[in-house]
Amino acid sequence: MMIIDIRKLNAKKEYCGQLHFDYEADNSLIGIPFVKFSAPVSVDFSYELYEDDALEIKGKVTYRIEGQCSRCLENATMTVEGELDALFEPTKDAEDYGYFGGIVRLQEAVDDAIMASMPFSLSCGENCKGSAFINKTDDQEE
Repeated sequence: MMIIDIRKLNAKKEYCGQLHFDYEADNSLIGIPFVKFSAPVSVDFSYELYEDDALEIKGKVTYRIEGQCSRCLENATMTVEGELDALFEPTKDAEDYGYFGGIVRLQEAVDDAIMASMPFSLSCGENCKGSAFINKTDDQEE
């Protein structure tokens, strides 16, 4: 489970640190037809706990997607890296992300980072057979 216990960090006086975990993201986060995650999402970030118990995390999400090329429908894979940057505040009306009871739940911020970094299409590469049809101009069609 993707949680950080603020009470434990305060008790241990661990106000800064690094964390890593793998996350089985839901395929519904992908907006490209016939594409899925081919491995767990890797989440790496540093955190800083402030005096007001706000928690800032900065890092990256890295994931691999696989499916049909959006142009030629051949099998394709792509590795994507996105930025993870979030501030969790211990209030209900927090501007960024809020948390309650000293427990920070990271899933929403991680899902947001995945969706923000998600490409609009999946390509099998520079030599894609379908790119010839997409890049063709009116002059080339004659």
